[in-house]
Amino acid sequence: MKSNLFWIIVLTILIAFSVTTMLFFRQTGGETAKIYVNGHLTEYIDLIMVIEPYTIETKFGIGTNTVEVQHGRIRVTQANCFDGSCIRQGWNSGSRTPIVCLPNRLVIIVEADSDIDAVVGKVKDLSFTW
Repeated sequence: MKSNLFWIIVLTILIAFSVTTMLFFRQTGGETAKIYVNGHLTEYIDLIMVIEPYTIETKFGIGTNTVEVQHGRIRVTQANCFDGSCIRQGWNSGSRTPIVCLPNRLVIIVEADSDIDAVVGKVKDLSFTW
């Protein structure tokens, strides 16, 4: 009887420790937008912290873009480029596809804090001996 009680207490402590650790180290999942014009970072925006929507005007040479920023998302609303593909891309809120306007040299990349690019580690020998 004492042995069972001991293991119940040990398992309870381990579960409580695991849950506390997960809650302490969890990521917030916030998104950040980086706006590049001609390869230079011009704006760094924490999209989760945006309360009121606003617009940003970008210029390169004679090319201009209007970027609309809202809570958790971003898009290009106006551009004087010939094809307007950056406008047709619509809202971006953490997808892996950047918003790009090649004629005006504009690139908008939205990254989530929890994005994982790769997991690297050693794999142990999985051979079994019977």
